[in-house]
Amino acid sequence: MKFRNFVEDYINSKPFFALSPHPWIILFDIDGTLLSVNGSYNRTHLRRILDELGIDYPDMENDSFSGRTDHDIFTSFLVNHDFDEELYQQYKSLYLDYLQNVLLKKKEMVTRLPHIDEALEYFFDGDFICGLLTGNYPQAAQIKLQAADIKRDFSFGAFGELEKDRNKLPRIAMDQFHKLYDTKPDPSRFIILGDTPRDVECANKAGMKCVAVTTGNYSRDELSEHRPDLIIDNLANPDQWFGKVAAAD
Repeated sequence: MKFRNFVEDYINSKPFFALSPHPWIILFDIDGTLLSVNGSYNRTHLRRILDELGIDYPDMENDSFSGRTDHDIFTSFLVNHDFDEELYQQYKSLYLDYLQNVLLKKKEMVTRLPHIDEALEYFFDGDFICGLLTGNYPQAAQIKLQAADIKRDFSFGAFGELEKDRNKLPRIAMDQFHKLYDTKPDPSRFIILGDTPRDVECANKAGMKCVAVTTGNYSRDELSEHRPDLIIDNLANPDQWFGKVAAAD
């Protein structure tokens, strides 16, 4: 991809790079930001898996999943089973099997959110490094992006695989950046694009910037309480809203 060539040239210019900030890192959330999965359809299958494994958790239909990691969500289902690790792994396996064998065959249950192509083109074709910061398992993220026909080669990702706490994902992203590019990450040059208060919170705690988008389950007023750097209604005109965030650096 074009941005990969830029990054390699930019970072390999050691004397210049040592004195200059690294490129902006854009970390995309998935659910509610790039795409949405029909909630009732998804929860029907989550309930089916609970019943299949004999898991006693009657409150799933009322839980809020927004901004939570898959690890956190599925572990919480096991509160009446002493958070059994083997049962968790069985649930995880069946969930990924559902995504692979059911969701991909019913792509109409996945909606591409407005103006995502405009934003992806701007950042992937520009002088940026693009990654993912999502509560999804890596395989779940890949399947959802495939179902939404989002064909982009993200450089790296911080996923809800090993960490239950979303606030720990930015550190994973910075560690991956450091390993990939042998460059000390500057958190103030990272922007998280997300749709929930948890996206804003994890960015704030890590010293990163956050652009909050109202394409998920939260309104401007609800998001503003958590003090993102900027709130937008959709990802249109990325040059304009990125410019506002970058100018405040």
